[in-house]
Amino acid sequence: MGTPHHIKVIVVSIAVALAAASCSSDESSASGGTEPSSSQFVAPAASEGIAAVSCGSDVTYGELPPDLQHSQITRYTELVIDGQRVMRFAIGGDVSDAQVERIVRLTRFYLQDVPGSTYGADKSSVRSTLATNNATMVIPNGAHVEGNDIGLRGQELYANEVAAEGSDWYVTNNFEHRDAAMEEIFHQIHDVGIGTSEPGALPDYQAELLARADSTTGTVWGIGSPDWISELRDEGSLAQEYIAAIIDSWYGLWGPFEEQGGMWGTYVAKTRADVEAKDPEGAALLKAFLPDTLEYEAYLDGQFSGTFSLAFDEAEPYTHKSQYLRGARLTGSNNAGISGNDLDNTLRGNEGDNVLDGGAGADTAIYCSGQSEYTVTTDGPATTVSGPDGTDTLINIETIAFIDASTAL
Repeated sequence: MGTPHHIKVIVVSIAVALAAASCSSDESSASGGTEPSSSQFVAPAASEGIAAVSCGSDVTYGELPPDLQHSQITRYTELVIDGQRVMRFAIGGDVSDAQVERIVRLTRFYLQDVPGSTYGADKSSVRSTLATNNATMVIPNGAHVEGNDIGLRGQELYANEVAAEGSDWYVTNNFEHRDAAMEEIFHQIHDVGIGTSEPGALPDYQAELLARADSTTGTVWGIGSPDWISELRDEGSLAQEYIAAIIDSWYGLWGPFEEQGGMWGTYVAKTRADVEAKDPEGAALLKAFLPDTLEYEAYLDGQFSGTFSLAFDEAEPYTHKSQYLRGARLTGSNNAGISGNDLDNTLRGNEGDNVLDGGAGADTAIYCSGQSEYTVTTDGPATTVSGPDGTDTLINIETIAFIDASTAL
C-alpha cells in the first residue's frame, strides 16, 4: 500500500537484561530454509518479551523459490520462529546487508509476544497464519514507481525506501529516502496474518482497527486526501494505512519532519506525545499489539562514524527515532561509539576501537569471543576491554557478557 505521495515507512530493540550469558541455538532466525546454529546469548525474559542476542548475523541466504524468480531478485532468506517459517524475503542485489538486517529484525520485532497486551500477548496464531498464507516481502533494487511493480506475489519494499540505522539516510532524516520498512512490513503482517485480504488470526482486532479508521477519515488521518481515502475504501485498505500512520509516529519516524503532522501531514499526530494527545484511541489500538520500545538489536550501517545516540537530543533530530531502541551494535571497522538511553541497553562494538556509554539503566556490553581472550582493566569510572575486536572504553556499563561468561562491573 502506498501513501498519498506514493512513498512508503518503521522501528524497534531487545528486551535484554543480561544477568548471565549462555550459548544456544536461536529460537527465531532468518535462514535459507534451515536454522543456523550460531552461538548467541539468551537473556532472562524482560517484561516486553523474549530477549535473544545473536553473536552472528541472523541472516543466511538460500535457494530462491521458483515463484520468486525475477531478474532483479538475487538473494533469498526466511524468518523462522519456533521452527516455523513465518516470512519469506526476496531481495535485490543492490540491497545492503544492513538494510536486510533491518528488514528481518523489524519483522521479528512485530511478531514477538507482548505480555499483558490485548491482542499481542500470544502471537502464535498470527505467526501460523503468516506461514499458512506464505507471507512474503519483496525487496527490489532502486525506487518504487507507481504502477510499475515487478509482479511477484508479496508486499514490495524498495531498496531506496529502507534507511538502516546509522546510515546517512537515517542520520540526516532524508525524506527523499523515507524509511518505509515499518509501514510495508506491517502491511504484510496485517494483510495475511492479522487478516484483511486473507482470512486472518485476529478478526476482532481488525474490526476495531477498521471501525476507528472508518470513523476518523479526514479528521484524524487522511487529512486533505479525499481521493486517496476513496481509493483505500475501494481496495479495502483503510485499516492498514491508519495503523501504519500511527506506528510511524509512535516510533519517532515523523519527529524530524519540518511540517505539521505525520505521514506527509495526512495524520494528525507527528510524535508519540501527539498520538497520545490527539489520537488516544489509536494509541490504545497500537499498544494492544505492539510494545512501547523497539525490542531488537539495531545493526548500525558499517559506514557510520562518530557516536550514535539512543537518547533523545533536540540537537540531533534522528534521535526522535533512536530513542526507542533498546539495543545497538556497530558494524564495519570505523572507530565509533554508542551512547545509551534510560532503558536497559545492550551495546556492542565492531572491529575498531569503540566507546560504549550505557547512560542510565542496567546496561550490558556484548563480546563474541571467550572471556580469556580479553584483558579487562578498570580505572575510575571507565573500563577498558582489549581483545580480538580492538580496544573499547566502557562507561556506565554494569555487565560485560562474553560468549562463555559474564562479568559484573
